Amino acid sequence: MRNYLLSFLFISSSVLAIDPFFGEQSHIKNESDTINTTLEITKNLEKLTACQPLERKSHLNLEADFEKLKLIGIIKINQNFSALFIDEKEQLFEFKETDLVNKEIEIKNINLKSITYINWKLTQDCNMPYEIILKL
Repeated sequence: MRNYLLSFLFISSSVLAIDPFFGEQSHIKNESDTINTTLEITKNLEKLTACQPLERKSHLNLEADFEKLKLIGIIKINQNFSALFIDEKEQLFEFKETDLVNKEIEIKNINLKSITYINWKLTQDCNMPYEIILKL
């Protein structure tokens, strides 16, 4: 009986032994996870605009940057204007008023001579958006 009691105490004490450095390992791992998460959030925030545009009819996601597109024409069909753009790969894009491109470019006004759009990424004051006019 005495042997069983001693072996039980010996086994239970070795099972319950706590690594004194275990807490530090967990703390270091948590810090590195926090740093990685913070870096991901920062990278995602760089892509966001300062001001969120109002909800629009159509959201368009382009692979090319809007600034690299070239305005080639403006068409009028039934009192509705559309702007035609072409990219470096010679793909044709059609934008209408109130279109939101890549969540940062809002097409504001299209007439026969020019197109006006808002670049929300360059806007500092949401009440006075940064407007750009492209003339044909």
